[in-house]
Amino acid sequence: MKKLFFLSTCLMLTLFATAQTSFSIADGEPALVYALPKTEFLIEVQTEKVTQKPGVFYRYSERYLATNKVVTEEKTMYKIKDIVVRTRPIADPNRTFAVKPAKNSALNNMTVSADGLLCGINVTPPSKPNKPQLSSIRNEDAPVQTLLPLGEEYMMAGSEAKLAEGAAKQIYRIRESRLGLLTADVEKLPADGASFKAMLEGLNKMEQNLTELFVGKVSSEVQTQTLSFIPDASVSKQVLFRLSALRGLVASDDLSGAPVFVSITPTNAAAASAGARDKGDKTGIYTVLPVSCQLLIEDGAKNIFSAEYAVPQFGHIIPFPEALLSQPKLKVHIDSQTGRLLGTEQ
Repeated sequence: MKKLFFLSTCLMLTLFATAQTSFSIADGEPALVYALPKTEFLIEVQTEKVTQKPGVFYRYSERYLATNKVVTEEKTMYKIKDIVVRTRPIADPNRTFAVKPAKNSALNNMTVSADGLLCGINVTPPSKPNKPQLSSIRNEDAPVQTLLPLGEEYMMAGSEAKLAEGAAKQIYRIRESRLGLLTADVEKLPADGASFKAMLEGLNKMEQNLTELFVGKVSSEVQTQTLSFIPDASVSKQVLFRLSALRGLVASDDLSGAPVFVSITPTNAAAASAGARDKGDKTGIYTVLPVSCQLLIEDGAKNIFSAEYAVPQFGHIIPFPEALLSQPKLKVHIDSQTGRLLGTEQ
């Protein structure tokens, strides 16, 4: 049992070697293994979480600040801010081949990527790109100070209405002080521009904190989540995820959210069956003629994202001429992203 586990582990490791790879097949002869790519769509969904919190003096906003545009209840809402789609090639298990090259064949110098994808012959494998780091961007102001900048008369009143009156008067005093600075109508101005800017910022921040006690506070947080989508055939309006106005992004089978659909359709050729493995001479190599496909993400009312991509798993396998493989120094360039033949050189 231990031997069987060891052999299985070795076999998996050989599939992802960065250079020429070999393993023993059924007849005991070594062979080179490579895979053709299939496209995985990495869909980054940015949702904006908007939180509303009422101020403690919202009942007095119209009396003291002459405004009725205030937050009156605590509420949290989610909405889609943006969708970004990236692609990543992965090894297609239905299009993985083993070849047994002749002694002087160019196949002895076959190159595969770190993921086992065919890159060409007599060429340097491409470096693996770094994964981008995804993060949440939080746009929220500092919390409101707990102690009001009010005098003893208001702080000792013990009445919410009296505290609201004191806070409103403080707002007006701040506005008068700022106007005095801007119009130079003060006895002594700040010594330099940096001090002047710091004083204005301090007054603005204090006014904002006090004003939020009346009109409330609205903060937003942008969250990014990545979904994987690997189509093996054309898809029409498949539920990709659901968006709940109260909970944000939820699973596709969670009926508490509104569905967001994904469709992918070939635009320039009939797609090949992704599940069928093309037959051919095992001593040759194969490339792919990828199919251009339209990827569409929609919510049922409007299109959110639309773009065209070359999708190799929908395309047909093209055999490379065996006569050319007898030249040991032949260079064959293959796009590891799509499996397309890019060119050859002597």
